[in-house]
Amino acid sequence: MDLWQLWEKKTGVPVRLTATNWDDAQRMIKAGEADVIDMIFRTPPREAFYEFSQPYAELPVAIYSHASISGINGVSTLKGFQVGVQAGDACIDILQSNGITTLVFYRNYGELLAAARNQEIKVFCLDEYPANFYLYKLNARSELRKAFELYRGQFHRAVRKGQGDMLRLVEVGMAKITPDERQVLHEKWFGEPLDFMPYARSIGWVALFLLGGGGVLLAWSLVLRRQVAARTQTLNQTLLKLQEAHRATEEMSQHLAAILAAIPDMLFELDADGRYLGVFANPSMLLVAPRDSLIGRRVDEVLPLDAARSVHEAIAIALRDGADYGREVCFEINGQLHWFELSTARKAAVADLPHVLMLSRDVTARRESEQALLKAREEAIVHERDKRIRALFDAAPVGLAYVKGNVIESLNQQFVAIFGYQADDIPTLDDWWRRAYPDPAYRQTVVATWEGLIKKALAGDGEVESREYRVRTKSGRDLDMLIGGKVLEDGMIATLTDISQLKSVQAALNEAKEAAEAANMAKSTFLANMSHEIRTPMNAILGYAHLLRRGELTAEQGDRLTKIGTAGEHLLAVINDILDISKIEAGKMVLEETDFALSAILDHVQSLIANSARAKGLTVRIDYGNVPSILRGDPTRLRQGLLNFANNAVKFTERGTVTIRARLLEESESGLLIRFEVSDTGIGISAQQRAGLFRAFQQVDASTTRKYGGTGLGLAITQRLARMMGGDAGVESQPGLGSTFWFTARLRRGLLAESAETRDQSSPESMIRLHYAGTRILLVEDDSINQEVALALLEDTGLKVDVADNGWQAVAKATETDYALILMDMQMPEMGGIEATQAIRQLPARQWTPIVAMTANAFDEDRERCIAAGMSDFIPKPVDPEVLYQTLVRWLSNSSH
Repeated sequence: MDLWQLWEKKTGVPVRLTATNWDDAQRMIKAGEADVIDMIFRTPPREAFYEFSQPYAELPVAIYSHASISGINGVSTLKGFQVGVQAGDACIDILQSNGITTLVFYRNYGELLAAARNQEIKVFCLDEYPANFYLYKLNARSELRKAFELYRGQFHRAVRKGQGDMLRLVEVGMAKITPDERQVLHEKWFGEPLDFMPYARSIGWVALFLLGGGGVLLAWSLVLRRQVAARTQTLNQTLLKLQEAHRATEEMSQHLAAILAAIPDMLFELDADGRYLGVFANPSMLLVAPRDSLIGRRVDEVLPLDAARSVHEAIAIALRDGADYGREVCFEINGQLHWFELSTARKAAVADLPHVLMLSRDVTARRESEQALLKAREEAIVHERDKRIRALFDAAPVGLAYVKGNVIESLNQQFVAIFGYQADDIPTLDDWWRRAYPDPAYRQTVVATWEGLIKKALAGDGEVESREYRVRTKSGRDLDMLIGGKVLEDGMIATLTDISQLKSVQAALNEAKEAAEAANMAKSTFLANMSHEIRTPMNAILGYAHLLRRGELTAEQGDRLTKIGTAGEHLLAVINDILDISKIEAGKMVLEETDFALSAILDHVQSLIANSARAKGLTVRIDYGNVPSILRGDPTRLRQGLLNFANNAVKFTERGTVTIRARLLEESESGLLIRFEVSDTGIGISAQQRAGLFRAFQQVDASTTRKYGGTGLGLAITQRLARMMGGDAGVESQPGLGSTFWFTARLRRGLLAESAETRDQSSPESMIRLHYAGTRILLVEDDSINQEVALALLEDTGLKVDVADNGWQAVAKATETDYALILMDMQMPEMGGIEATQAIRQLPARQWTPIVAMTANAFDEDRERCIAAGMSDFIPKPVDPEVLYQTLVRWLSNSSH
């Protein structure tokens, strides 16, 4: 305070001093509430916030510990402790930079020391000089002791970053304070030493006067007597004080001797080379050599090599850092091993030679107690571990046996429960082999297998491969067991798992699987036969209807033929739906991947429902949305799903509109997610009725089926097709307000481009009549009615048609005649179409003759069988005349005829 008042006087700048704790002081500087902070240590983290003056004093900062702990002798030994610090202290930065982050903050030294005395913390950091003051004041030096010097800090004055002018003003003002002025302040606060020179001068003058003459001496005797008396009184008082100081010193020495005699530790004074300069120990204390023989000798001459090396290290660290604590040495005394804990502190240099004081405490009893406690703890841990292992061993859900050599040392409860054997029943492996495998031949096989697996495990990772064995229990029951194990250092653990029930279940599952596969095969066979048997007559019905419509008909006849065709198409749609749902359930539905135009899907669906919608007075609209015009996917299944929705929309709408639309929902690297939907203004569906809409063979209710017809398969098929295409299907509807049925599919952008060439707009039938009239083809068909229908359709175009009733005739005719094309049925007597095709392909000149299957076998696998046999194309029955003519044009144009 006096220093800053003197600075104020020198600079003329008024000063207002604020006393507060470090944390608040630094906060005030950073907040601009104060300009200068004094007596602050400079640390790297603080350099970001402050500008510092030159150092003007140095102060050691130490780590202190509670007397109840030891071994704190360096920063690394602080790890694991909570270290107490005053908030804002520089030692926080030092500790954190050394990786010590478990800090406990206190507002001031008083609170910090109170926490340490209450053992809330065991270790704390303090500036050494204030710490000595507080420890002395609190009489806490026996409780709290210095562990080691953390670092030596230098006092600076500091200002906020960017306030360099203020710092220069502070430095200039301090420079104006002269050394004499600083000495006056020092004498004011630290006192003035006693000066004996005045007394010496007085005595000199007395002697001089005595030599000058008796007269003068007599004249001045009274004056001098008074002066001498005064000086004598002063000297007597000084001597009295010196005697008191000597007596206090003697008492202190006696007190120190008593303390040294009372403490259970030895105290040694050593120089930097480890030479004993002083030994302080009770006669009862154990010394490595007699006290008198130690003085002047080096520790290397007295102690074993390891102990001497530790003492030298302690001396070096104490001389460098001020102290070294917690180091232990061990050596024999009188044939018994003893442990000593060393605490070393640097002593003020004597004649410029550094010395240390080393306190040595015999901690042998403590170490023996700790080792005994550790051993007891380890034994308890081992015992507890053995108990837990045994509990786990017994609780295992499989049989376990611990085997050592040929001896079975332990069995778990599950082993006993499975086999009925106790440990006494099968003490060795030989007993186990004999009881578990009573058949000698099987036993020999099992033993040989087991020993081979053990050798393999020993050569590998110790795992004994599990194998299946048939094992006899004590009750005589045979069990299927899976037996393996793990080879350990002193034996092995064998694991025995009962799989008898599992094998029974597996056998039952195999039987069920075979039955299911047989049932599925029977269903597939039935569906294939049913399809074939229905499609064959349907081919004749629809074929004759088509041929009759070509002739002259009355209006009534035309109407009836239309109804026949409609009924036939409806029946065919039912058959196709049944086949589709069967293929989807069997996982045999395969999606096509081809480029197509979006308009080809939406426009085609519109054309298919146009007549029925027009008949009811409905308007059909198309909305292409923001979907790319060319896509890649399965156009047939997309068209099928939309047509299912569109047919239902027309069926359940009496007036208004039907809208077919597409929407692009998202586009990513993996492709497009497109929503296809059909909206109508029909009767609508309630929420309760919507719940079962997409289940196979299920409609809204029985009255719907009676009024509108249908099998209830269309929606189920559409939903399953949508899920196969990576999407889903659903409905949004309100009774009386119409419905919107939708499905989504993941597709990709297509690469198909519209051709700029002019296409032939002629129908396929007219093209055959124009370009291929008189061309000879072979029709292979065993059904006479279907022969008649096919001949009428083919000969009407001008083609020359030969007929074969079965495969044998087809091969014979193909051998004799070079046909431009062969139409081949699949199922025929004597030889079917597959065998006939394979035989024709063996003919030298018939390898490239187009062979087109025309069959009622409409499954995908039927198509694949036809192509695999060498056929060129596939037309399902009932034959659509338009499809037939298109196929003929395509293959006749590729033929060499």
